[in-house]
Amino acid sequence: MSRCRTLAVLAALTLAPLGAARAQAWFYPSFQVPSTTEREYNFGAAAASGAAFVFQWREGFAPGSQLSLDAGLADPSGPSNTLLVVAGNYARELSRATATQPLDLLLTAGLGLAAGDGPALVRIPLGVSVGHTFPLEGGMSITPYVHPRVSLDVWTRERGGDRSYLSLDFDVGANFALTPETSLRGSFIFSGNSAASGSGFGISLAITPPGLRKR
Repeated sequence: MSRCRTLAVLAALTLAPLGAARAQAWFYPSFQVPSTTEREYNFGAAAASGAAFVFQWREGFAPGSQLSLDAGLADPSGPSNTLLVVAGNYARELSRATATQPLDLLLTAGLGLAAGDGPALVRIPLGVSVGHTFPLEGGMSITPYVHPRVSLDVWTRERGGDRSYLSLDFDVGANFALTPETSLRGSFIFSGNSAASGSGFGISLAITPPGLRKR
């Protein structure tokens, strides 16, 4: 009996975060490293059991500045509740790592929409991505980073009118650069948003077209 109880507790602890992540699948990791890029195409999957898929197009338009577009689908609870997710983001480098200051800091701001058959969610996040790049052998590198964001969440088409909330998302991730053009990213997200609180995980493949390099 004690062994059965132990297994039951372990199963509950394992499945609980996945259920919470599925309930708030459109709150996916940002996959935002703490530096801008000339151009990047990022393909990500997030939450539990492939509950959300997102494509991110990042484009530099001035030294240290970047615009990006997110587009994807989320399925928080079933095929009938599929959501379309669209977001635009702006990023500006606050500082780059130096011999005396080891951290890269990137200011981020955005506007996002998740909409389906029910109420729509508009999000306005503001945050800072912070990390450091460690070079590895063979031209590879790894960049651990954190990306906390405060967000104004506005639910539209709700009974009784629109409702607004302040929420917090916190990413802990790493970017593993395999080549100058290809990177793998993994990120945990800890979310206390207006839909549900919980944690999730995302992975992505980032591609920089040949001829363009990250600064």
